[in-house]
Amino acid sequence: MKKRIISMVLALLFCLGAVSTAFAMEEGDWRVVFGADLTAEERGEVLKLFGLSDAIEQDQARVLTVSISEERFYLNGKVPSDKIGQRSISSIFIRALTPGSGIKVSTHNISYCTAEMYESVLATVGITDAEIVVAAPRSVSGTAALTGIYKAYESMTGSLISDYIKQAGFEELLTTWDLAEVIGSDEATEVIIELKKILDVTQTMGDDEVKECIRTIANDNDVLLTEEQVDQILRLGRTLEGLDVEQIRQRALGLAKAVTGWQKFTGGVKRVIEDIGNFLREVATFLSNVFVDVFMPKAKPAN
Repeated sequence: MKKRIISMVLALLFCLGAVSTAFAMEEGDWRVVFGADLTAEERGEVLKLFGLSDAIEQDQARVLTVSISEERFYLNGKVPSDKIGQRSISSIFIRALTPGSGIKVSTHNISYCTAEMYESVLATVGITDAEIVVAAPRSVSGTAALTGIYKAYESMTGSLISDYIKQAGFEELLTTWDLAEVIGSDEATEVIIELKKILDVTQTMGDDEVKECIRTIANDNDVLLTEEQVDQILRLGRTLEGLDVEQIRQRALGLAKAVTGWQKFTGGVKRVIEDIGNFLREVATFLSNVFVDVFMPKAKPAN
């Protein structure tokens, strides 16, 4: 009986660990995580991209490294080797912000993973209220960066992120990445965010019903998905359902509002530019007509 109780407690703790990572970071605390294969010169280049000086290298407790073996632990068998590469290059800087600030990600020389992809994944994982810069001295995929963010977060909070949550984050990143290569990064990110907003509903659905929801989301975003892509998104959805669905939904709604606000802004700018263009065309037409009337009067018709 005692062993059974212990087993149940351990199982419960594991489940709790797989649900949320909401550990607090102290505002202002920071970490730098270098790709382990950077040279000293390349580290200096990356620090400049972070807006930091070489002096921070002396703060050994806050300067970490991530190796290719750590990255491959999560990616082997899921990503072609040529995309992972043989060396760990991408690096990250993270600084804790005031609670409620959300996630702010920027990238430099990252070819595959966009800032929006990282932001969506980190919202899923539960890493928030932080400024993050992902950078490399030359163009790289950026897959090592997520491992680096996990490592920095654990160092800053003193708490481990469960392997289930880490794998879920990588699965989302890779699914979005695969979709982005076909339909575009903005569209891929939006489809995944929309999926996360209905996880409370998909939990009670069969696979065919969820697939129909995914197709509807794609249609609403003017995206055409193959059956293979629908299956891949379905697998991601089932994985995410093993986390705290309500937290993921709320964070996804927050991201969606931010995207909508930006779209409204850019849409407004676009309309202003179009209005200016129309105005200039009307002015040009008016001046052209004046020129013709003044300098090129029509000949009087013969009697």
